[in-house]
Amino acid sequence: MEKQRLWETWTRKVIYADRGVYNIAPRHLVIRNFVQKGLIPFVRSKGYVFSGDATRITNSLLRYLFALYIGDTVQFKNPHKNVYKDYFDEFEHKFDTLEMEPFWEKWDCIEDFQEGQFGEPFKYTFPYFVWASLDLQGSPAFKKLEALFQEIDEMEEAQQRKEAKGKDDPYLHDSSKVNYEDRHWH
Repeated sequence: MEKQRLWETWTRKVIYADRGVYNIAPRHLVIRNFVQKGLIPFVRSKGYVFSGDATRITNSLLRYLFALYIGDTVQFKNPHKNVYKDYFDEFEHKFDTLEMEPFWEKWDCIEDFQEGQFGEPFKYTFPYFVWASLDLQGSPAFKKLEALFQEIDEMEEAQQRKEAKGKDDPYLHDSSKVNYEDRHWH
């Protein structure tokens, strides 16, 4: 019960967020604005879509920040266990520190994202939050990578068929042996 009361107080607390429209607002509204105007468009610009709507993502993000606030260890469940590591590597490349820097420069105005709050641990684990929240099957970046892998597989299969062609031909098999001419042409 105490944790629930702390949650309600924490989500309703007025925090600083200088985004031009307002300077202070309740945390849940600030985070909702961040999700709708920052996070979702940024993730889409990288070729990915979330598995839920803005409300679901906002609630997940608030729970994530609250866990950091109360000092809980945050571990994200990986709903994409059946995909190749290459998919995560591609995702990580698009959400690495260098790629995220301009995004955070724009959104560091939110009190919770600044150093001294949960800024550093939040920014470090944030890509894992995004990964756990994605709809990979519905993401253009996933479909593009899937098509590329399929093309590579088809090229490898064609090469293997080409190399295997003729291996069962007894004439070609015999002709590849040493001294073939000496045994049959005297």
